[in-house]
Amino acid sequence: MNGLIFCFDWEKIVRVLLIALLVFTIPIVSVSHYAYAHSSVDSEAIVKTIDNTYRVAFQLYPKFASAGQNATLHFSVLDENGSNLVGVYAALAMREKEPGLIVGQVPYKFYESSDISILYKFHDNSEYAATLLTRITGDSKYLATPLQAHFDIPVKERIIMSSNSFLLMVAPFTTALVGGLVFVLKKKN
Repeated sequence: MNGLIFCFDWEKIVRVLLIALLVFTIPIVSVSHYAYAHSSVDSEAIVKTIDNTYRVAFQLYPKFASAGQNATLHFSVLDENGSNLVGVYAALAMREKEPGLIVGQVPYKFYESSDISILYKFHDNSEYAATLLTRITGDSKYLATPLQAHFDIPVKERIIMSSNSFLLMVAPFTTALVGGLVFVLKKKN
């Protein structure tokens, strides 16, 4: 004991710390960013009400888009009770706000549920306007003329770091810090 009040086995402490690091980082590494298409009115979605009958909720994933990056546009068309519609046809028109030209279109497609996810890649860092066109079976007005909901999307250059990249930066630093502490404390003894 050499007059020490506390005696630590630093090798065991380092092992425990490394195991703890692995246990806590594996879930972060393995979590993929799966996006769920349903955008509820209570979430952070942007919601447009049309004719006091329908609400269209919109969310962008990732939340902040950049040019050249794949993005997913999530739409939910809800009835007056906040329920999803069954059997809708939807299309998308993407406009660059200035000069207002259509820069992309997704043709009509049948969706069993009114939770709609559309993949899109923005080509420029600019202001965009996405227009969802929805033909609703069972509603004569919006079957003949599509329900339209417009959403502004600012696309700017952003630096986004994935959790894997973050771990690749933090794990070596943490390991070096723990190793340095072990080295210093062993030198003292």
